[in-house]
Amino acid sequence: LDPVNSQVMKDVVIDIAKRGRTVLFSTHIMEQAERMCDRVVIIARGEKVVDGTLAEIKREFGGTHVALTFSREKEKAARVLADRSLVASVDDYGATADVELAPGAEAEALLAALVGEGVGLTRFELVDPSLQAIFIAKVGVEAATAGRREEVAA
Repeated sequence: LDPVNSQVMKDVVIDIAKRGRTVLFSTHIMEQAERMCDRVVIIARGEKVVDGTLAEIKREFGGTHVALTFSREKEKAARVLADRSLVASVDDYGATADVELAPGAEAEALLAALVGEGVGLTRFELVDPSLQAIFIAKVGVEAATAGRREEVAA
């Protein structure tokens, strides 16, 4: 849908839900589901892999995502962000970065390492993961793209 019709659809669905009706909404666009749904079920290859309220799901997968905004000395962050005992992955956007902590790593240890390297930060925030990040973590990039590769090969 284009942006105007997407907004119209969202408004209609939310209005129906506010009237106490159940709406079954199917989408591959996780951002839509996150904005419009109270309860989410993710099905991958015919199996239910996630089921719960958005709050429950985010709580289950939360505590491992950190949003960073650099004020200075960002270059010094590279060594810390490459430390796989602290960081599982980094989405680098220049002055900001989204970090997924390594299993067992604590946000406080990442902060201490960044400050210890002299990295200037204006934001260090533990954030809820997006539904898209949860989908990828639960289903995996390989499984999520496997069907597309099969279609292309056919």
